[in-house]
Amino acid sequence: MLLPSYFKLVAAGALRRSFPPSSFQVPEVLHILHSCMQTMRQSTHRPLLLQAVRLLARFHHEPVVDSLLQKRLPVDRDAMELWRTLGRSVLGVQVLKYLTQKLEAAGENNPGPHSSAHQPDHSQAALESLTLPRAISEVVFVLPTEERVRRLLPRLLPGLLGEVSKVLGEEMLLPPLRCRRGLFLNVPRSEDKPCSPYREALELVLSRCMEKRWLLLLRRQGAWAFLENPRAHADGVCLLTSVLLRNQLVSRGVIWALSQWLNSRSDNLQLTATAFFAELMKDPPMMEKKFLESVLGVLVERSQHRISAVRQMAARGLGNAVRRAPEEVRRHKEAILEALQRGLRDTTCPEVAAESMLVLAEVVRKLKAEGLGSAFKDVARSTKMFFEARAIVEVALVGGALITQLTDGVCELQEPEVLRSSAFSLYATLASSASGKRSFFAREVAETWVSLLLHLRDPDPEVSNVRAPTSHLQSRSKP
Repeated sequence: MLLPSYFKLVAAGALRRSFPPSSFQVPEVLHILHSCMQTMRQSTHRPLLLQAVRLLARFHHEPVVDSLLQKRLPVDRDAMELWRTLGRSVLGVQVLKYLTQKLEAAGENNPGPHSSAHQPDHSQAALESLTLPRAISEVVFVLPTEERVRRLLPRLLPGLLGEVSKVLGEEMLLPPLRCRRGLFLNVPRSEDKPCSPYREALELVLSRCMEKRWLLLLRRQGAWAFLENPRAHADGVCLLTSVLLRNQLVSRGVIWALSQWLNSRSDNLQLTATAFFAELMKDPPMMEKKFLESVLGVLVERSQHRISAVRQMAARGLGNAVRRAPEEVRRHKEAILEALQRGLRDTTCPEVAAESMLVLAEVVRKLKAEGLGSAFKDVARSTKMFFEARAIVEVALVGGALITQLTDGVCELQEPEVLRSSAFSLYATLASSASGKRSFFAREVAETWVSLLLHLRDPDPEVSNVRAPTSHLQSRSKP
């Protein structure tokens, strides 16, 4: 049998430090040990085989990791046992650090399938990308100390989240499905996505860094399923970031790593980073508050991005900044208002327009009509365009005509109730803040009277229930 000779080779190298096995022998030795494990599942020699792997790793832990990553059956029982053996050993932290280094290298070498630099790759790196998340999962699962995992989180979190993002495809760049009040629409949940190993590894890493109740909250809110769904990934990032903030896991290292994605060659990474910073504006870590204004500038810049989903996340981030840091918003009022008005006029993407209207409502509450200046009337006129267009569609449908293109250049809506609700909410907020512009709103109401009546009969209760502001608007309009 070949086992004794190879086991003696490894043991001799461990006992006689001057003659350890050379690194070029590692793949061959591991191949023999793994083959023996497959034929000795119940044998008393099995612990000796695992001990041999540990001894070999003492001298060459990097070649051992590299060899194990090249196995084409990454989830078989023996490979799993080998990874856990390394994780339980005194080398567990070193092994995890090296796996993290490999993860970072994989991210740098593979900017994503929708990057200008992407080329098909069937090399060693491509094979390792399949086995790497499984290896990280097994090592993290058995690592004795949780503190070591927390220390590596600023590197593990961006690495794993980045891989989840990059494989989702171009569909991820479409606007996220989002309804008012921040709730999520029903999206199909697939149980077998290509990114599942990376998502599972991320979930396992976070399980060693936070209490179980937070993991249950993420699962109950559907965060993991959203992360793997191209149309809901950005919303999943927002949910995940919210929980990370509550657990004080958003460190300077995490912020720096994701800030590099804002200018990434991968459009998917740009969207993921923008969603992260949009949620970060709700409650920026104390040590990072001095970066608040720079993040505001980034979000304003991203409001002009060529990808509509990025524009939507930028508008959401500006809204979070308005709620959390009104003083900073006042200092950058002109730039923020210009960005939101541009989103309001974005008739090619109703989701961006709806998000911008929700944010503008917050701005109006904070700054009032006087604080908006000349932008007040422009916002009011742009807002009514949306419920006027809807009124025309409803009248046409009553007459039996099928209309798929709205007036004023507004494209066909996938979620028209979201747009209508946002428009009426913003319009009502404008009315409640128009103490010095009563005559202006009297003329506005006279021009939109039919739309306001149709609004009260809207088939969607969440839209028609915006009645008190409408009544208030009407009372404001009386001379």
